[in-house]
Amino acid sequence: MRKKILIITLNDYIIYQPTILNLYDKLSDKADVKIISFRPQFATKKKDEKRNIEYLETNFWPTQVYTKMDFIISKLSKFVKLFNPKFAYHYLFYNKYLPSILKNELNKEKDKYDEVIAVDLQVLYLAQQYFGAVHFLSLEVDNNTNEYYKKIDHSKIKSVFVQSETRYAYIFPGKDIRRFIVQNAPDYKELDLIRQERRNFIWAGAIDRRLAVLDCLEFFNQYPEFKLVLKGGGDKKTRKIIEAKYDHLLSSERAVIDQSYLDAGEFVKFLSNFRIGFCFYDWNLIKASFNYQTAPSGKMFMYLAAGTPVIACKIPGFDFVERFGCGVLIDNYEPATIANAVKLIEADYKKYSDACIEAAKYFSFDKSVKPYIEFLLTPDQ
Repeated sequence: MRKKILIITLNDYIIYQPTILNLYDKLSDKADVKIISFRPQFATKKKDEKRNIEYLETNFWPTQVYTKMDFIISKLSKFVKLFNPKFAYHYLFYNKYLPSILKNELNKEKDKYDEVIAVDLQVLYLAQQYFGAVHFLSLEVDNNTNEYYKKIDHSKIKSVFVQSETRYAYIFPGKDIRRFIVQNAPDYKELDLIRQERRNFIWAGAIDRRLAVLDCLEFFNQYPEFKLVLKGGGDKKTRKIIEAKYDHLLSSERAVIDQSYLDAGEFVKFLSNFRIGFCFYDWNLIKASFNYQTAPSGKMFMYLAAGTPVIACKIPGFDFVERFGCGVLIDNYEPATIANAVKLIEADYKKYSDACIEAAKYFSFDKSVKPYIEFLLTPDQ
């Protein structure tokens, strides 16, 4: 008899969460799977129509009130951090309002599923209230600074799905919970790259100031011989800044913004058209957040599967880039630093591109997730 499995997330951008979608696809071959998410409204408005996903709705006025409060308080919190660097503000919209809606839905779903997978800490706590022991899937790392962390019953965590032992130890120090280490990578599928003509540079994923996209654009501003395609959903404020500050790049098509959606397979093929990809985070964000210091960026692994060498920020989470030799890590975003990284890659391009493929094979999702799938589908789980 096929198991019934529920995956729950608070996020409203499920189409940009390849780990959840890939996991759904692997499980749906042998189980009846459902995802609970929220209607897309910020990073994108596009829904995934292929999978069994229930999109919860928010109400207009509470959304306006909570997001406005978050904006004001988050600005004030920057001043608080000057005197108390450990202070962390947790957004009310995500930590109060969305959980209040999710609670009502979970109450309706009780006793319908054999296994429940809770994505991130807020959902883990809520799921335990309605389903008892559940599985935990960690995408964003947070621990004792999160109010939900203190309420979690560790004895009611059946398993932990996480990207590295380092991230596991940060969330559950001193705890020995059954865990599965799976990177945020696609299934590796061989592409015909021999005759592929690669041109220009690619920024894949969110077009957001917090990811240092403006620093990246400044390189192209100072090096007019290169062109960049920005491919992904975007923060509206960031886009306005880009259009104001770098209008000359956009009008000359030295920088092109493409926000059309591609599924994972199509996206990897798209990335294979480019010579070099970027994967940055704002340095202040890195310093303030263990999550970003160890971040397992999905776009990084998409680049690898496409055989596209990367220039990325030097953080512990990207150590494997140097280990496999599939790109260059940099410790600042000065245009000259980026230019030097480009020269290093171009000096032996095939070596870097081949190393990307080897890394993509190593991290391939289907291979890494197999033990977890077998564990979930075991009859006595």
